[in-house]
Amino acid sequence: MQASSVNEPKKRRGSRTVPVSYEQKLKRTEGLLDLAHAELDQIFQTAADGMCIIDKKYNTLRVNQTFASLFGVNRNDVVGKKCYEEFPGPACHTDGCPMERIFKGVERLEYEVEKPRRDGLRIPCILTATPLLDPSGKLIGIVEEFKDIRGLKRIQNELRLSFEKLQKTMEEVIQAVAMIVETRDPYTAGHQKRVADLACAIATEIGITGDKIMGIRTSATVHDVGKIYVPAEILSKPGKLNKKEFALIEDHPKIGYEILKEIEFSWPVAQAVLQHHERIDGSGYPQGLSGEDIILEARILGVADVVEAITSYRPYRPALGLDAALQEIENNRGILYDADAVNACLRFI
Repeated sequence: MQASSVNEPKKRRGSRTVPVSYEQKLKRTEGLLDLAHAELDQIFQTAADGMCIIDKKYNTLRVNQTFASLFGVNRNDVVGKKCYEEFPGPACHTDGCPMERIFKGVERLEYEVEKPRRDGLRIPCILTATPLLDPSGKLIGIVEEFKDIRGLKRIQNELRLSFEKLQKTMEEVIQAVAMIVETRDPYTAGHQKRVADLACAIATEIGITGDKIMGIRTSATVHDVGKIYVPAEILSKPGKLNKKEFALIEDHPKIGYEILKEIEFSWPVAQAVLQHHERIDGSGYPQGLSGEDIILEARILGVADVVEAITSYRPYRPALGLDAALQEIENNRGILYDADAVNACLRFI
């Protein structure tokens, strides 16, 4: 008798194999597909973001419950309708339409949009649009996803208001510091403000814009803060200063720098204050810097400071007038003073 193979499974006594029919296999497969479809539908309906599926003819195929709640619509009322009729927006019938852009080959779009509701309320959203493809890879429509960013906008607005309040406080502190200096030196009262106005005008004429102008104004408004260290009798002395007294005056940019350097301005305020008496040929103070080693803000401030000082009264001399001030910067253009700043000042005045 031939021995049975060791790999042949042993049959249990009394057991028999029951064949599975094609119909049973098909029913089981359909049940699994229905379950998978139900799970996918649940994921679609309960997604945190509003979702909308649109075919190539702009028909709305499906929207989820989040979308319906977000835009105040009934899902059954919008399915089958044209998207541009139910959810009109500024991009409809333009090249900016997500469908049109995906037709032209864009693989994914993401941008901010305000989506209007039927009740007139506008909902700020991040719109993400992706192609919808059939199993063969053919484009059959798009899937649009809308992320509600009203909470983010609210936070951004609160931050903006907080920043504006902080900026206003800073400006008021800067003005207070400027007034402290001027109360000790009444002969130069208003000097820093006038220098700030002229420096901003020069900067604008050069082509500087935006936030940098604010930095120049701030630097100019406190450029003489170091004079708080100089005795008042020296500041208001009617005669010529001796070497020791002039040395104290020359220290004021360094003192101003020490006062301001720990403040975290958005601009190089402390450096501009430190360098505003530097000159292009290296003859200035306190560091003897020259050329472009002097920051642009300080070069502009230097021109404005000289013009304002010459045109104003001082204890040791009368005001020399605008013509004398312009003659000074023109004669020393590119020598003591930055040529671009001088040219801008001459054009402006």
